[in-house]
Amino acid sequence: MLPKKRLAWIGRSDYGIAMKGMMLEIPEEVLASAKIPRAQMESELRRRLAATLYAEAVIGGAAACKLAGLGKAEFQHWLGEHGVAQPLEVRDYEIERDNLEEWIKSA
Repeated sequence: MLPKKRLAWIGRSDYGIAMKGMMLEIPEEVLASAKIPRAQMESELRRRLAATLYAEAVIGGAAACKLAGLGKAEFQHWLGEHGVAQPLEVRDYEIERDNLEEWIKSA
């Protein structure tokens, strides 16, 4: 059996009951084949997992930031740098549109 790297995080269930967390085991052969420096492996994998779950609306922004270990602005910047689309609800879009219209009028 190959050694495995463990990633852990604290989560919450759908019912709001605190969970102890979850361990994700990644086989050493997968880690060895990854094009990520070992020193950055855990943080990079956390960010990529958070970005994917967030982009697919599996988790919300706050949970994604916590999983990624980044603040909101840092996480949004990271998403932009990596070309990850940020899901917008209709209300979010309307707010952004209104802000843009106001900005255009004031320019």
